[in-house]
Amino acid sequence: MSQITDPTPRITAPTPTRGSAPSHSPPDMRYAPGYKLARGLGWFSIGLGLAEVLMPDIIADLSGVDKPGLLRLYGLREIACGVGILNSDRPAAWLWARVAGDALDMATVGAAWMDGNDEQRGRACATALVLAPVGALDMICAGQLSAAAALEG
Repeated sequence: MSQITDPTPRITAPTPTRGSAPSHSPPDMRYAPGYKLARGLGWFSIGLGLAEVLMPDIIADLSGVDKPGLLRLYGLREIACGVGILNSDRPAAWLWARVAGDALDMATVGAAWMDGNDEQRGRACATALVLAPVGALDMICAGQLSAAAALEG
């Protein structure tokens, strides 16, 4: 009797590829969904942080948050997150730090809205409208990279 063999090759152990091709051993996050967005958010974070550190009075006037010293500290947080995202092979934790920072920013803008005059309230409202979509991007990207990291093990 003839024996029927399965034509599908069986891979028993992953082997790394050579060069810049995607590798399955070890896992490579450069090809995970959200990785390019994470890099963009990292650069955005550094730029925003530099603006907050170097021009806190202007940012305070634009945002309706009349606390330049606090904005300077928020700028340092943004720079730290941006550098962490760009220097990490697995930047999901740094993106979750950005999400937490977004919540803090929204709380600060909300407090400025409550305490401010009509002009400050208008600026705080506009700032919240800018913060919300950026926060949503941070959450989406952090979720994608966290899921990719969980699948890798």
